[in-house]
Amino acid sequence: MRNSSIIKDNLRRLKVPECDRSDVMQDILLSAWRTVEAGGFHASERLPVNTAVRRWLFVVTWHHTTHYREHQHQWEKGRASYTHPAIDGYMPPPSEQVEARLSLRGLERLDPLLRDAVADSALGYTAEEIAAEHGQNPNTIQNRLVRGRKQLRRAVRLKDAPTLFALRSMLARMAPLGPLSSCS
Repeated sequence: MRNSSIIKDNLRRLKVPECDRSDVMQDILLSAWRTVEAGGFHASERLPVNTAVRRWLFVVTWHHTTHYREHQHQWEKGRASYTHPAIDGYMPPPSEQVEARLSLRGLERLDPLLRDAVADSALGYTAEEIAAEHGQNPNTIQNRLVRGRKQLRRAVRLKDAPTLFALRSMLARMAPLGPLSSCS
């Protein structure tokens, strides 16, 4: 993860479209992690470790970029299927989109155990179902839900965050947004 900026630079240099970089980067990081876990990374004795890691990451990035280009049409087809049929073309108003983004940023600040419980609960799972999935006691999951929701409320109500009224007034003064264009 410390070298993710190197991977981002390599993806940019290898001309991977910006909208696909995070997906390709995720594949690269998972592949690199698995290779290291399996003992597949061996640094040359004549190179400093940082240089060896950078060179190895470039090779892994190049390999995944080549693989991405071979299957780019599948990626583009998958990107077109991101719309959920239940949404049916509904686009929430900008103020609700901003609220949702602020809530997601608050969710990112939570402890990973609490975040998992709150996110699973938001998807409609009960504490018992979450506990069964994670092999935990339902009371433990319920406690994580209570603590996670409390921390999320605090995170969303940051001192410097604009209030809903301020957001609505800012959005009312803005020109209407056009349709979103897909990445090309």
